[in-house]
Amino acid sequence: MIWRCGIFISLLCFAQTFHNALARAATDGSEEAETVEELAETPTPTPAKKSKVSKAEPTTTLGTTKSPPSRPDGFSIAKPPSQLEYGSASAPPAKDFLVAIDIGHTKNRGGATSARGVSEYVFNERLSRELFNSLQAAHQFRSLLINPGGGDIGLVKRAQVANQREANLFIAIHHDSVKDSFLKEWQFGDSAEKYCDDFHGFSIFFSRKSMAADASKTFAMQLGEALVKAGFTPTLHHVAQEHRPIIDPAKGVYAFDDLLVLKNAKMPAVLLECGVIVNRNEEQDLNSPKYRARIIAAIENAISNFAASQPSAARTN
Repeated sequence: MIWRCGIFISLLCFAQTFHNALARAATDGSEEAETVEELAETPTPTPAKKSKVSKAEPTTTLGTTKSPPSRPDGFSIAKPPSQLEYGSASAPPAKDFLVAIDIGHTKNRGGATSARGVSEYVFNERLSRELFNSLQAAHQFRSLLINPGGGDIGLVKRAQVANQREANLFIAIHHDSVKDSFLKEWQFGDSAEKYCDDFHGFSIFFSRKSMAADASKTFAMQLGEALVKAGFTPTLHHVAQEHRPIIDPAKGVYAFDDLLVLKNAKMPAVLLECGVIVNRNEEQDLNSPKYRARIIAAIENAISNFAASQPSAARTN
């Protein structure tokens, strides 16, 4: 009887140990899967051995060239190229400079609503992923996509993710609106929607209270210059409507000192409003892949110029 009790107790201990191990593994991976998506090419062209993928594998892909899974919402995800190619001799190699791309807002808190009733988050997520994929394809920089699942994470947490990953640059992608008093009503399909065609264009914000305020301003100016050269126009309505300090009207650069996502970033950080989605014409432009490609090309030019001007020590994570 005693030996039977001993066997029973041993089995109970083993079961408890196995259960605790599974719980720890699930907890360790949960936050990563919700807040980060990073694809980085392997540093050498040596082919890796194929391994079986578990059905429980998280959707987040870190440090591999595996393509993200297909998406039910219609957004296309580009496949990473099969070999390393550097498009510019002046640009730092992919392993040295990490760009954190923050998808503005969340699925549940979508931000502004466009003239045709579409959540700002949809615009933010689409352009952020296209920028992410384009940076991956160019192999000049590593890129980090913050909150790829659209979960409800706060502004401080977004900055903390970039800080923990030791990103060299932080770009929050947003799309703009206007104060409610400027909105008018129109009928789109079966719905009554709000619009304002009086304002259009991009705007760029940085915080003068961040740890990297001077470098943030430098990148904001370079980004504004790149967008203007690409044929885009800045909007100045944030001065009158929100009393934001305008740093450079010609380049659409504003100070937003207490914006938490910028204030808490330890690296140079900006927030880019890509266009005014309550403007009916600009909303249509932003739905054009060619138009968005021009925006992305301008962002990449600004990143390349900024990264090339940084000391080599600042490019190493």
